[in-house]
Amino acid sequence: MKWMDEIKVVIFDLDGTLYQDDTFLGRYIAHMLKDNFNEEEIAAAVHEAYDILEGNHPVHFGCYFDRIQHDVFLHENFIPTSCYSWEGMKRERHVEDDSSLLFIGDVWGIAHLYAAKFSISQEKRIEAFEKVRYEMIEKPYAFQRHDRLFESIKSLHAEKKIFMTNTAGETGPAFVSYLNIGSLFNEYIFDAKKPVGMDRIVKRFVKKGYKPSEILSIGDNPFNDLLPVKRLGGRTCLISPYKHYGQYEWDVAVQTVEELSDVLMHMSVVKL
Repeated sequence: MKWMDEIKVVIFDLDGTLYQDDTFLGRYIAHMLKDNFNEEEIAAAVHEAYDILEGNHPVHFGCYFDRIQHDVFLHENFIPTSCYSWEGMKRERHVEDDSSLLFIGDVWGIAHLYAAKFSISQEKRIEAFEKVRYEMIEKPYAFQRHDRLFESIKSLHAEKKIFMTNTAGETGPAFVSYLNIGSLFNEYIFDAKKPVGMDRIVKRFVKKGYKPSEILSIGDNPFNDLLPVKRLGGRTCLISPYKHYGQYEWDVAVQTVEELSDVLMHMSVVKL
């Protein structure tokens, strides 16, 4: 992959990229539903959520969910096409206004799907989000840190290493502290508002004189982290152990942080 020696800017997502964990999903959904649903109903929703994640449900991971009508849209190159009900029945609907569509692009997207499906209030969503985020970095639920990944990032000879997450509030910096990566990147962007924010940062670097082909984005959510960069001519790396609906090509695709570490180590060697 000769293009790797041209990379000067590398943009890293946080969740699902600098660590991998899906055990929070069940707890997050349970926190959102606990006041309005019984234990059996919550357990059923959690089981169903993991079925979606693992590809065992009519709702496909990597498609669009209509927050209002609760339909699902397949897509071609991320343009919504066929419409299906939650149960997988074909529906004759066309997208006229995509503002109600949620792309199910990562594990958090499935939680957001259920928040919309069960009309969870914004207050309850935030409360559940904050609770599960802190659980993720505290015992007994703390996720594993991968020091080799951070060593590989440190070894990169890129001119700019950017940390970019949609996480707002205090949990973003708390995760940075937990991971001990406070000096690993040149810039830390919280509440990034991807995908729009990703489009903006790439254009910002292009305006500074970088070529799109010199910019690499690494993330687990194709819609938020990769598509804006690819559309502008940049390079992309998908990290995800899950099967995403659709056929599209990224410059690199890996499943684990260990595999990502190998790719970054290779880039470091290439630069020497």
